[in-house]
Amino acid sequence: MKIIIVNENNLPIVQQNSEPAVMALGFFDGVHKGHQEVVLAARKKARKNGLKLAVMSFFPHPKTVFSNEEVDYLMPMEKKAERFQSLGVDLFYIVDFTKSFAALQPKQFVQQYLVGLQVQYAVAGFDYTYGAKGAGTTATIHSDSDCKIIVDIVKRFSISGKKVSSTCIREKLKRGYVEEVTALLGKPYSVQYSVKNGLHDYYTLPQCGEYYVTILAGKRAISQKVYVKNTEDIIFYHDLNIDDCSIYFHQRATQKYQEIS
Repeated sequence: MKIIIVNENNLPIVQQNSEPAVMALGFFDGVHKGHQEVVLAARKKARKNGLKLAVMSFFPHPKTVFSNEEVDYLMPMEKKAERFQSLGVDLFYIVDFTKSFAALQPKQFVQQYLVGLQVQYAVAGFDYTYGAKGAGTTATIHSDSDCKIIVDIVKRFSISGKKVSSTCIREKLKRGYVEEVTALLGKPYSVQYSVKNGLHDYYTLPQCGEYYVTILAGKRAISQKVYVKNTEDIIFYHDLNIDDCSIYFHQRATQKYQEIS
């Protein structure tokens, strides 16, 4: 899979080197089951038409650009890329989200970042928006492309009647509902953690408390309980003689907050 960083300066070069593709559109934080539906629909279209499967995402989150508000990311971009590669993506475009990019009129975005990148088909969720103030929608991509791009709209994806979204997952993590998060992601929520330096950037820990987890360090897989102390720190009950590791959250062990110093 090729990872292509796109910004205002290199856009003409990226356009020149682009390949005809089906493009899945979204921010895709967490690559949850709803996101997977979008990517898989695009993959089906790409294979049917003999085209590259591409995904376009953005960084940083718009909230950090407009309000300097901190965002509780679910995963860093490199992990997002790994998930896309496992789903068969050929091209991963990461657009530098700036105020000037956000100010593009909807047709400018479609012409420069979709038509200009040889997108033949665009696939997005029903609530996808683009352009200044989110004025463009999935229903306007076709006309904004001067009818060059065919659009597939993926319907709302729900579990137990509730829309699956990154916002929903963040809320469940804040409440410690990691089992429900597993259902939304299709796999246990995981973070990268350093025993020396704490939580890696662009991850969110669940609510304070004890959790049953699996810790992956090198070729070792260790199942045990850990204690999430705050938004950055985890207490290990046993000295595992490790530093960097992946921690997969399976189940909450304590239902009420219990402080451990």
